[in-house]
Amino acid sequence: MRKPRYYYESNYYHIMIQGDEKKNIFSSDRNKKKMIYLLKHNAFRNDVEIIAYCIMDNHAHILVFCPEIERVSKMMSQSNTSFGLYFTNKRQKVGHVFRERFRSESIYTKSHLVNCIKYIHNNPVKARKCINPSDYYYSSYKSFFKTDKRIEEICDLTDNDINAIIKGEKVITRFIDDEYSKSDSNCAFEESQKLFSNILNEEERIGKEYKYLKENCKITDEEIAKLLKMSRSTMNLKLKKVGIK
Repeated sequence: MRKPRYYYESNYYHIMIQGDEKKNIFSSDRNKKKMIYLLKHNAFRNDVEIIAYCIMDNHAHILVFCPEIERVSKMMSQSNTSFGLYFTNKRQKVGHVFRERFRSESIYTKSHLVNCIKYIHNNPVKARKCINPSDYYYSSYKSFFKTDKRIEEICDLTDNDINAIIKGEKVITRFIDDEYSKSDSNCAFEESQKLFSNILNEEERIGKEYKYLKENCKITDEEIAKLLKMSRSTMNLKLKKVGIK
């Protein structure tokens, strides 16, 4: 049975952790493997399902499913604390290892969920560490597409969704800000222009582009107006003519 929209908001969380002062705390293979082990171990302990992950040199993205955010917080606290002790003991240094405890955002819709999975797996490509996400060892990309039907059921993924994740190079949703996410809203705008370029009525076209950007991006009205090269008040007048706002 198809899950309602609110289901995603309260159960799926996209998490980012980053080294203090953006330092490369995961730069070695050993450190990346250690963090992956800790995340999986503490997810199991707290009954949290890891949907996707990617460990970069100075930060990591994790997408999880759990009905209780407290369990997610506990999992991340345990993982960060254990890695912090491991990292400082190895280097015989003191001080903060992570920039902050962790940052998270809820996943609201199916398209948001699918784009988040694409975004996480494409992080190494955007960082120019590899050409294809399948070439990067420290992400869940390869295991995600094997035979794990449990993940597909948890995420309510159809064959079309899986196809979109495998083949979709462009990730149009802007997620938690990091150094590789700055151009995603521009990418979304380019897509919207392609989709609605055949609409001759200006107000109708702007309305379609506005709704598309709002659905697929975490973007403000001011940012949309800037992309459309007009003031926010002018954009609002045009939107009002087609029944938006």
